[in-house]
Amino acid sequence: MSDNANSSPPIQVCAAVILHQNKVLLTLRPNNKQLGGYWEFPGGKIEEGESPQFALKRELQEELDIKIVVGPLLETVDYSYEWGKVLILAYLCTWEGGEIRHLEVADHRWVAPENLLDYDILAADQPIIKKLQKG
Repeated sequence: MSDNANSSPPIQVCAAVILHQNKVLLTLRPNNKQLGGYWEFPGGKIEEGESPQFALKRELQEELDIKIVVGPLLETVDYSYEWGKVLILAYLCTWEGGEIRHLEVADHRWVAPENLLDYDILAADQPIIKKLQKG
């Protein structure tokens, strides 16, 4: 078995933890995407030359057609999947405007932080949930 997946640099990803009316936004990955059918905090890959904050604004516009204000870094997660590593930068964000549309997601839910574990959430997002639930 090759170690190439574990020796390559991690994929840098940004995630938005959007708190609105004491709930957090989760999105459902489409079944035709890698890890489809799992819930996650919205976001995506940071493109070359982008700041994480810019990437986050772009990703939420592309996936949900909403505008956000990116706040402080909440959590950094290093996670290894069988196909490779990800480095997630999760930011606290505020929903600034726009009506949520499912452009690149299958569904969305507003979930109270204490109920996040009721959803089948990506393993890499679990440390973010722990941080949220600690308050």
